[in-house]
Amino acid sequence: MNVSKHQLILGGGALVAAFALYSGFAYWAGIKAEETLAEQHRLIAQSPVFTIKSHSYQRGWFSSEETTELELNKQLLGPYLGLLPENMRPLLAGTLRYHHQVKHGPLPGLFDFDLRPARAIVRTEFDMSDTTRKTLQRFFGDAEPITVVNRLGLGGGGELTVKVPKFDYEETLSGVKMNWQGFDLKVDYQGGYHEYNVESTTPGFVLQAGPKGRFAFSGIKYLSQVRPGNTGVKLGNSELTVDNIKLNWNEAIPYSIKLNELIYLVGRVRVGEFINPSGEFRPSNVELSKLGYQVVTSEQDEFVNTRGKLDFERFAYNDSIYGPLKLDVSASHLHGPTLVKLDEALSRLPFEGKNPVELRKRYLDTVIDQGLPLLKNNPKLLVNTFYLRMPNGEAKANGSLTLAGLQDADLKNPIAFLKRFTAQANIELPEQTLQNLVVAQARNLFTVDASAEEQPNMDEVDNLARSLLEAQLSEWEHLQLIKRNGGQLSTSLRFSGGELRVNQQKVALPWQETEEPPPAVASAAQ
Repeated sequence: MNVSKHQLILGGGALVAAFALYSGFAYWAGIKAEETLAEQHRLIAQSPVFTIKSHSYQRGWFSSEETTELELNKQLLGPYLGLLPENMRPLLAGTLRYHHQVKHGPLPGLFDFDLRPARAIVRTEFDMSDTTRKTLQRFFGDAEPITVVNRLGLGGGGELTVKVPKFDYEETLSGVKMNWQGFDLKVDYQGGYHEYNVESTTPGFVLQAGPKGRFAFSGIKYLSQVRPGNTGVKLGNSELTVDNIKLNWNEAIPYSIKLNELIYLVGRVRVGEFINPSGEFRPSNVELSKLGYQVVTSEQDEFVNTRGKLDFERFAYNDSIYGPLKLDVSASHLHGPTLVKLDEALSRLPFEGKNPVELRKRYLDTVIDQGLPLLKNNPKLLVNTFYLRMPNGEAKANGSLTLAGLQDADLKNPIAFLKRFTAQANIELPEQTLQNLVVAQARNLFTVDASAEEQPNMDEVDNLARSLLEAQLSEWEHLQLIKRNGGQLSTSLRFSGGELRVNQQKVALPWQETEEPPPAVASAAQ
């Protein structure tokens, strides 16, 4: 009996000690979880895209709750939102409110039969109106439309997962069918979010829009590894691959894109209404297969090098087949400390209460003031490879642009500044492709409103554009500035020491041209 009581006392003491130890660790984990989520909130608050409307954090002993309400920065994005269709604007003009339900460690998933140790498990819930939730239930049923779980590891890093479930949807009367195959995102990150790996997959989506047409894509995958470099620049690589995208549309789709307005918003420059394309996408079949995109950023001493590749296997537009495409570009000898200082200076710019014009000027002034060392450290840009097989031939290009030996005095002398550049390029493209571009631009230039009484004769416009292009190409060929061979146009460019050569022929630049003296007879008459 005494032994039994002694064991009971020891067992009870052990339980109390274990509970105290677990409680103490849970309290410590709650403090650390709040620090991690505060860092996450700081990153969101620094984004110029969003403004924080409200934020609160209530920390308890074993669980906590964080609530945040965001809205788009209307000062920064308001003018651009005006370019969107009216029915899209309310979707971007509202607020996004979400809650973080935080359970503290050391076994925060214990009651969900998850025995992996962690500081905390954070589950995110989004506020939705009844109308929005009912709409989503038509697709996802009783399943949550999005699940976000953030596991905060014991060492300060963590793992964030985002899942959107599959669904099949059908409207019998309209013939609309949708098959969404889900979305998965996983982010493994280290403490402070300075180093992280991202992997996301979207298996596919099919939309059958009744008699109007069909749209589908499959096999979208994104991978990224990011780590801090010695200079503070983020290094690593990212890769996006898409197996296939298809569009089969049976109706014409009118379009009117206000490029002039967009350029004015960005650069405060009016370039003319003629660049605003309008017309319609005619019934068409479009397919893009084996699309790939990759960017690699590395570091050597205090300089950063980056390289990007883009390719696809095949792009078909009705009966026109393009591909393969191979594009390989790089930038090297970029001064890392300057990149970091420039990024920090831009992030410190206040945007609350600033109108777009003033904000844009502050950004440009900062780039000029802080980015000058980039130009002084001999940066180099390369087009390593550009190749595209087209219906009428092949387009090829390669080249480089180097800036070397720049001095402060050169910035006050435009000609001296230009002489610091060395550039070279080799270009080849099908003549028919250039002709098609010129004809399309001419059509766009002479297009008038459909309600106008007098409409231009587009056949005459096309013939005029072809004649002007042929005359110009013939003149360039006579001057040996281009070569024409089997329907292909080719030339080379080289600029060095302030001298420009096109196809090895010296071409005078504006400041090198001299006025010809007047004829002797005219001079005598005067």
